Amino acid sequence: MHRVFAWLLTGVVLIGGYTYYQNHSSQLKSQFAEQSQEPEPKPDAQDPLPTTTVIGSVVSPLAEFIEKANPLQKTEEAPRKPHPSDLIAPSPVGTGTAIVHKTFAITSTAQFLFQVPPHAASPQLHGTYHSFAKNSGVQSADQDGDGDIDLLLMNDQQYSDFLSGRPADVIYSVDASHDSDVSLGLPATRDQPVQYYLVFRNSPSSPGKKVVQADFRVDF
Repeated sequence: MHRVFAWLLTGVVLIGGYTYYQNHSSQLKSQFAEQSQEPEPKPDAQDPLPTTTVIGSVVSPLAEFIEKANPLQKTEEAPRKPHPSDLIAPSPVGTGTAIVHKTFAITSTAQFLFQVPPHAASPQLHGTYHSFAKNSGVQSADQDGDGDIDLLLMNDQQYSDFLSGRPADVIYSVDASHDSDVSLGLPATRDQPVQYYLVFRNSPSSPGKKVVQADFRVDF
C-alpha cells in the first residue's frame, strides 16, 4: 500500500515539473523574440557622433624602412654657383676717370696706374703732354730736342716684363717726342676690371732731368 502511494506521488511531482518547465520555456522564448524584434536605438540629433581629426599623414612601416635605408633620396641638390659672366652688372658707359693732371719731373721713368671697370663697351684713352729739359724753356726744348721723352702704354704682364728688364711688347707708344696728343681706343672689358700703366720714360737720346706737363683721362 505504501509503495503504491509513493509511486503515485512521484508521478505527480514529475508531471508538475514537466508542466512548469514547458510554461517557463515558452515565456523565455516569447521574451527573446520580442527583444530581437525591437529596433536599434537611433542616435539623438542633439548628440552627434564624435568626429575624428587626423593630423599629418600616415607613413606605412614599409615606406619608413625605405626612407631610412635610402637617406640620400631626400638630399636636395646644392644650388649651382653662378659664373661671374652670368651676372648682369650696370655698364659704366658715360663715365670717366682722370689718370694724371699735373706737372712732374722725371730722371728715368714715371708711371701711372689706371683701371677700366667691368662691362666697359668702348673705353677711350685721351690726353696730351708737353716735356722739356729742366733748365730749359719749352721753346728751346722744341728746337734742340733736349726735352724728348717716350710714352708707353702697357698691361699688367707687359709692365712686369718691363720692370724685369725683359723685352716687352706694349699696347701703344710714342717715341722721342716732347709734345703729343693721344686718342686711343682700348679693348672692351667683360666681368673683371683691367689694369693699365701709362709710363713716361726719359729718352735715351737726350739724357737729363725732364719736366712733363701731362693731362690724361679714360672715358667709358
